[in-house]
Amino acid sequence: MTNDSNNTLSQNATLIRLTTKFWSGIKTDRRLREGLAEDVNAISDSLHVSKHLVGRDANKWFRRIINQVRNNTYYPLTLPWDDNTSDGDGKVVSGWRLVPNTQYDRVYGALEKAKKEFFKEVDSFLEEYPRLVEEAETNLGDAFNVNDYPSVEEIRSKFKFDIEPQLIPSSNTSDIRLNISANVQRKIEEATEKRIRSNVANVLQTTVEALVEQVDHIADKLANYDGDKVFFKNSSFDKLRQALDVLPSINSDILGNDPYITQSHQALVGALAKINDVSSLRGDGEIEETKRQNVAEELSQAIDPIKSGLLGKIGGGDD
Repeated sequence: MTNDSNNTLSQNATLIRLTTKFWSGIKTDRRLREGLAEDVNAISDSLHVSKHLVGRDANKWFRRIINQVRNNTYYPLTLPWDDNTSDGDGKVVSGWRLVPNTQYDRVYGALEKAKKEFFKEVDSFLEEYPRLVEEAETNLGDAFNVNDYPSVEEIRSKFKFDIEPQLIPSSNTSDIRLNISANVQRKIEEATEKRIRSNVANVLQTTVEALVEQVDHIADKLANYDGDKVFFKNSSFDKLRQALDVLPSINSDILGNDPYITQSHQALVGALAKINDVSSLRGDGEIEETKRQNVAEELSQAIDPIKSGLLGKIGGGDD
């Protein structure tokens, strides 16, 4: 990847990161653990005893909002740029993800909408919090400890839904005033180029492998359908259509219009366009069986340019 291609990428795509956190409402109880250990004649360090301070389902609404926006928008419409991390306390920090600028408003808008829903649920939860603590005193019995319960203000600080955009770093340092030698500056540029080149290679590999897996999954289910142990869901087709919807932007803005991706995309869109109703592929009749086999074969042929022409070449990312 040259400076020019790096600049093109910087113009056509943006980095974005989503960080979420919510109060788990779960507390480890050493006293209960030691009591249980004595009851069952076990070493206390071998046991783990925790309690749900305000009920088992107290945080399900926060998880639902976060999971929906991640699984329906954030992950399908963006691509990994670096790794995810978690602090193990209800907080998930996504690594930076790459989003084509043509999809940026769609992604950011969905995240902002989810953020509003998230904090609306937080406000509702905090209004109910005093009542939930009272109920917990009854539900937990002797396991209840008022000191386990943070104040409303402390609870509020445990919720986070941060959306961070960032420009893709440029490998060109000529417009930055650095008090370093030309040799060091060159090494910085080379290291930056290498990292970006590696990330773009990862974007390519992630994109095509995910698409191949989706298509192969559907084709296999269609070819081996029996309506009982082997079946297919409408959501599988919906997710494939969503992936195909964003693929042209990824290919043109990030991957440089790879011809194999273009060919497979056109063929896959054409194959799916022939399916007016997924339910028409279900059933035990000869007509339905023929339809399933035809669609499975057409999907397999459509993904073949990527499989035979591109997958074997992916690896180093230094081309």
